[in-house]
Amino acid sequence: MDRQSYRQGNNDDSGSDGRANHSISSVVMFAKDGTDWFRKPAVQARPRARLAAFIIVASLLLAALVAAIVAVPVVRSRNVAFYVHGKPVTEEHVSAMIVDLPFDATSDHYNTRVDLADPSDPKTQYLIAGLKTEAIQRVIVMHAQSDEALRLGIIVSPSAIDTAVETYVNDHASPGDTAEIERLQSPDVRSYIQLWATSKAYEESLTKNTTVSSDEVREYFATWGWSYTDAGGRELTFEQASARLAEDALATKKLQLISENRTLFLKKESSLVNGDTRYKQFMRWWDIMFGIQVPDSLEILQVDTGS
Repeated sequence: MDRQSYRQGNNDDSGSDGRANHSISSVVMFAKDGTDWFRKPAVQARPRARLAAFIIVASLLLAALVAAIVAVPVVRSRNVAFYVHGKPVTEEHVSAMIVDLPFDATSDHYNTRVDLADPSDPKTQYLIAGLKTEAIQRVIVMHAQSDEALRLGIIVSPSAIDTAVETYVNDHASPGDTAEIERLQSPDVRSYIQLWATSKAYEESLTKNTTVSSDEVREYFATWGWSYTDAGGRELTFEQASARLAEDALATKKLQLISENRTLFLKKESSLVNGDTRYKQFMRWWDIMFGIQVPDSLEILQVDTGS
């Protein structure tokens, strides 16, 4: 073999080796590039998955927070009839007042027993509506009187409230009616009794220095003398009925003062009464959305001041 053939052969071999080396390098580079190309998205996918999970969890928590913000006031106001100075008055207070008014000599519905009447009778329905209106008014007035009593330093002691609760339970429940006794001893009814006791203490303070003159007694006799009779039905003279006249005239004067005070407070407080609640608002919206007739109990309470 000559030198030229030998060099050519060597050159051919070196060219093959070069191409082989170039191919191996390309494969290695491709492997590197391929490996990096597959690994980089996997590394990036983990933060993205975490971010997506965080967004989902945050969205759920935000939705739960919004639902709670909406639901909590709705649920809390379910048994609220209205607000006085922002303070809730529960349906329990109004119902208790409706029960008590027929036994209250200062009530317009004194001795009215709608529970014994026919509920389908329009007259009974009219009486029930009037009784509820007066109950709402009286509760509003009691709140105003309670605030005024607090301002004047008139405080009913806890022991006096305990006694009032005990008396109230004895007057409104049978001894064996455990469920009713527990209801009447509940915090809500107790707060109603405390409100009533504070209002009564205020009215007693309002009228404790009230007196009547002889002229006022004679004027009272001129109006009501016909109702004073003896056992045989004969009308008594002023002198004969003087003791009772003075007592009744004083009681009537005190009742007038109390009535005027209640009217004054009702007119003053009626503008500060909020007759709507979150529960009523939600239910009105719900009923309107689904085409349900809105009952009267869900409408905004309108307080009649009697003027």
